[in-house]
Amino acid sequence: MKKFILFLLPVFLFSCKDKNKSSSGGDNTPVQNNRQPGVQPAPSAEPATTHSSVNYTVDGVEITNYASLLVTKDEDKLQPGTPYLCILTSNNAKNNNESFLIKFLLNTKPGTYPVVGMSFMRGKGDNEEVFGGMLGGKSKITDYKMNITECKDLGDNGYGGHKWSISGTCDVVKIKAAGFMLMDKTKKHPEEVTIEKISFRNLTFDDNIEERMEKIFKK
Repeated sequence: MKKFILFLLPVFLFSCKDKNKSSSGGDNTPVQNNRQPGVQPAPSAEPATTHSSVNYTVDGVEITNYASLLVTKDEDKLQPGTPYLCILTSNNAKNNNESFLIKFLLNTKPGTYPVVGMSFMRGKGDNEEVFGGMLGGKSKITDYKMNITECKDLGDNGYGGHKWSISGTCDVVKIKAAGFMLMDKTKKHPEEVTIEKISFRNLTFDDNIEERMEKIFKK
């Protein structure tokens, strides 16, 4: 049951993004859609994340877009002293429909933590490009680092856990192209993409999201 809930957590994340988009009134808000391959939106549940922004540079173009942070327990226990797995997502940027996902380990204090997965998509239709695996691929320690510059305990979240706010930076990540994308040589897709100057501020999360989701499923 717990693994099933963990599998559905990203689905609820994207579902909440659509709910947030539909409730906003202005036309100047960047459009948010679900674009992770193979993942269909689930019915909206109680929001588990708060939306903020992320900045990054790709091919010399600086992008600022909405971002969401989902944090679960790291069941694989990839590194001692880092009990949490963070999934930062930013979908459908206005420049070229970019969607960026980066996963990293975390403890609830500032420090340097390993990046454990990443993916990137851009373009539309026949011109769409895909880099990395589904939801960042299988989590594994990489040479890339996430520097958490600020980690604030915002207090009791009302569900037996605490809400936190974090800010951080990552100098650079390089993501290899998905194999199927390189099959058509006429498209001349790049073999990898480099994403630089990644930064985010005040992304919030609950440290007991699994327990909260279990309560929702039991209702």
